[in-house]
Amino acid sequence: MLRLSYSPTVWTATSVLFLSLVLVSLLLVSLIPLGFDSFGIVKIVKGMGVSLADYLGSVIIKLEEHFWFYIPLGIVGIWRWLVWGVKKTGAALYKPIPENASNYTLSIITPVYDENPETFNLALQSWERNKPDEIIAVIDERDKDCIRVFQTFCKRRPWAKLIVTPKPGKRQALADGILEAKNEIVALVDSDTIWDSKIKGKLLEPFSNPAIGGVTPRNHPVRRQSIWEKMTDVFWDMRNYYDLPSQTAMGSALTCLTGRTSLYRREILLPRLAKFLNEILLGKRKEPGEDKCLTRLIQRDGWKTYYQSTAVIYSVAASDFKTFITQRLRWTRNSHNSDLVSLLDGWAWRHPYLAFYMIDRFISTFTLFLGPIFLGISIYYHQFTVTLAILALWLVGRGIKILPHLRRRPEDILLVPIFVAINFLMALIKLYALITIREQKWIREHYQLKGFGRKTRERVLAKIKDMILTTEIIVSMVIFVVYVLR
Repeated sequence: MLRLSYSPTVWTATSVLFLSLVLVSLLLVSLIPLGFDSFGIVKIVKGMGVSLADYLGSVIIKLEEHFWFYIPLGIVGIWRWLVWGVKKTGAALYKPIPENASNYTLSIITPVYDENPETFNLALQSWERNKPDEIIAVIDERDKDCIRVFQTFCKRRPWAKLIVTPKPGKRQALADGILEAKNEIVALVDSDTIWDSKIKGKLLEPFSNPAIGGVTPRNHPVRRQSIWEKMTDVFWDMRNYYDLPSQTAMGSALTCLTGRTSLYRREILLPRLAKFLNEILLGKRKEPGEDKCLTRLIQRDGWKTYYQSTAVIYSVAASDFKTFITQRLRWTRNSHNSDLVSLLDGWAWRHPYLAFYMIDRFISTFTLFLGPIFLGISIYYHQFTVTLAILALWLVGRGIKILPHLRRRPEDILLVPIFVAINFLMALIKLYALITIREQKWIREHYQLKGFGRKTRERVLAKIKDMILTTEIIVSMVIFVVYVLR
């Protein structure tokens, strides 16, 4: 039996076309001359058309009074769509490098701290199926369970090496692993990351171009049970299908080779380990953002980076709201840091598209607030048609922009309203991350805060100050829009 299936794109287009035809038909019927409207159904339809025409006319008259007030929102909307169009065009030009029996040898290096032993074991098995030449696990000395898991794994596997470390910090663990590695390419892999089968050759193939120094794969969540795991899947797909492909196609320069899995030529990293371990940003020694640091270090010296979409990995995503927000805040703060340093150092300007992407990402920290501000204004002025139009544009616009994800996960079309709401929550996170740009959390703290001591009071007061400053900036934007633009 022939079965017809429709993608979300087709359903959306069909719905919009149908509604448009209904509205146009009603307006045309309202123009039927007198004398032809005495027939039952014609009279009813014409009445509906006249009512619709009257309503639209009254809406236009009401909007005329505040028409110029909404011009800034329209300009920002056009700009956002132009940016999306640039990304879409760049992504359409992207092509993964086909696998062709690369002969490079590979060392997998994984730093392990407070990991779920079962997840770590699954990750080890997935790496082994890809037949690396070496696996090096640098495990924190206090993580006894993962040490036992890897010791068991090492049996009858002489190419598996264990380093038990007392040193705090992911950067130091990665550096120890890189120094211990014996192969041409090193894969820096998080201990909760599962590799798809037979991706080793796909990951190594871009290195056949001698100008490429780093490679990163496509990433999806291991599980999709909670709403936050599903939202993470959507955000990661925005990177998978827009950001990384367009950055690769438009200059082979990426904002970040993800720490979940990134591959480098070992010879490139060795002379840069000292800078990697002693990075100073905004006057503070940096511990988080190690993946962005390595990406910057190699690209600053002229090496290209590449996104290989045919190689797929799976990582553990945040399963609860607190972890989701904490992760997004940490990643966004690292992005602000990295973008600022890259632009100030000057090397990013040698890659026009990458510089454009970084600047636009900074601007969006503020423009994302304009939508909710104008929505509130439309409600205040009782312009509910504008209110509904803004809401509809959000839903349709965000739905269109995540179509690549919806093709992979059609059922997530029901999550579009939640995705819209979380996008505006991300605006708040972006602004707070910018205000707290110098703050950072180490993987392992050297002290523990007990009770309500001096250090606890200082941190609480600092957070209150940062929240007040964030609120003041948002209020200032509202005042600017309401009292300056009207």
